Formats: sequence, C-alpha cells, structure tokens
Amino acid sequence: MPDSRLRRFLRDPLLIFLVIGVTVFALDRMAGGVFDPESRSILVTREQVIRLADLWSAQIGRLPTAAELDSLVEDHVREEILVREAARMGLDQDDTIVRRRLAQKMSFLIEDTIVVDEVSDADLASYFEENADRYGDAQRFTLRHVYVSPDRRGSDEEAARVAEEILEQLRAEGNTAAPENTLWRRLGDPFMLRREYGRRTAVDLAELFGGAFVDGLASLPVGEWAGPVESAYGYHIVRLSARTEAKPAVFEEVRRRVLEDARRDARDAANREAHERLRERYRVEIEALDFISELEGGDSDTDGDQP
Repeated sequence: MPDSRLRRFLRDPLLIFLVIGVTVFALDRMAGGVFDPESRSILVTREQVIRLADLWSAQIGRLPTAAELDSLVEDHVREEILVREAARMGLDQDDTIVRRRLAQKMSFLIEDTIVVDEVSDADLASYFEENADRYGDAQRFTLRHVYVSPDRRGSDEEAARVAEEILEQLRAEGNTAAPENTLWRRLGDPFMLRREYGRRTAVDLAELFGGAFVDGLASLPVGEWAGPVESAYGYHIVRLSARTEAKPAVFEEVRRRVLEDARRDARDAANREAHERLRERYRVEIEALDFISELEGGDSDTDGDQP
C-alpha cells in the first residue's frame, strides 16, 4: 500500500508542475539570473527591418519579397535570442574571437569620432621636407651575379681566388648580355637567393646581401663583369646592366601623395591619443613574470638537490 500511495503522489500534476518550475528557475539562475521580462523582450524596429532589406538588396541585387523579408526578420530574431542566451551563460567571456571583434568595433568607433584639422600649406611643406626621402626616386640596380661560397671552398682566401678565376672566364667569353651567353649560369656555387635582380633599390639589396655588398656595387662599371664583391654570404662576380642614381622629389609633383600621407599620419596620431586617454581611465597592474623561467625549464639558480 505505501508504494502505491507513493506512485500516486509522484504522478500528481501539481508536483510535476512544481518540479518543472523549479528546474527551469534553476537553469535560468545558472544561465545568468532570474527571469527578467525586460531582457526577454525583443523589439524589431522599422529601422532594423529596413537595414535587413538593404543588406539583402546589396547582396542579391533586388528587394526581398514579403515572404523573404519575413524570413530575414525571423532569422534576426533567432540570432538575437541566441546572442542573449549565450551572454547569460557567459559564453562571451574569455573568448578570443569575441574579444578581438569587440576591440575592433571599439577602434572603428573611436576612428569615426576623430576630427582632424585640415593641413595648412606651411605644415604640408614642412611635412614634405621632413619626409623627402619617402617621395624621391631611390638609387636602383639591375644586375646578375655568380656566387662563390667560402664554406664550400674551405676558406675566404680560397673562395676569393676561385672568384678571380671565374671573373677571368667570364671576361674571356665577353661582356655582352646576349641570351646565348649562359656560362655565368653554370659557374660558381649554389645560392639560396636569385641570380638576377631588376631595378632593385639599395635598401632592397642591403636587406638581401648586406650593406657591404651595396657599397661594393657603387664603384663597379656598368655593362661588364667585375668584382669580386663581398656580401654576408661570400663573394660575388657581378655584372651591372643598369644603375640609376637617386633623384630627389619635387614638391609640386608629389603634392597629392604628401597631403594624403600627412592626413593619415595626423589621423593616426589622433587615434593614438584617444587610446591613451582611454587607458588613463584604468589602473593597470601586471603580475611578475617569474613564471617565464618555469616555462623555459626552471630557474637556472635553483639548487638541483632541493625537492
């Protein structure tokens, strides 16, 4: 008899309703709080509907039909519900993608509110003088080269000697740059970079070969094999086919570029100032980075005998 009474009690509709209510209440508390009628209310404004229609029109090329617009609004509501529920559950916390997107949107908002004063003619001329190297034509080289490796030859002296022999071979063949003159491609040692460069600036070549190589190019004759020229890798026999000297810029010829750059730099400076003002509102504390030594395998001063 007691078992039958218990079964009837457990089947009581009121009990079942109470259990469901308590369960839903507990789940909502876990998801971020008690039911808040205001937070459960979704208003789709006329402006939002127009925006949804505009986005559709931009992608599809026509206005949506009534049925398609209803579907767009329903999708918007579904997305809004998912976003709110995700926020209640704290899914937006410690999510790298969400954090970056929010930071990006805040940066865009800051940039949109920045007002930059128009650049005066005097300031523009001063900006040009300070950045003249940016607008002039840099010195450029067009060349081909044969490389000799000190590592492969055993020493710098031997590599330099072999480079001199290669130079004699190339000069004996002739200095013309005709396509049939391919001996230079078969001489020397393998090289990780290219063997020909067209209209490269001194800065470009310095990044590839080192400053000493560019300095060596300055004194080479044009149109014939010469060298050896030393680089960060070894020795090179070089044939310069063209060397154009640097040409300073004329302000009036590059005025538009200068104005664009001056405006961009002014906006960037204003943007940095805005971020700095935001940072001043916060107290930033950074804990000691002692854990780095642990990541690298422990403190070198630690006594190995200690447990």
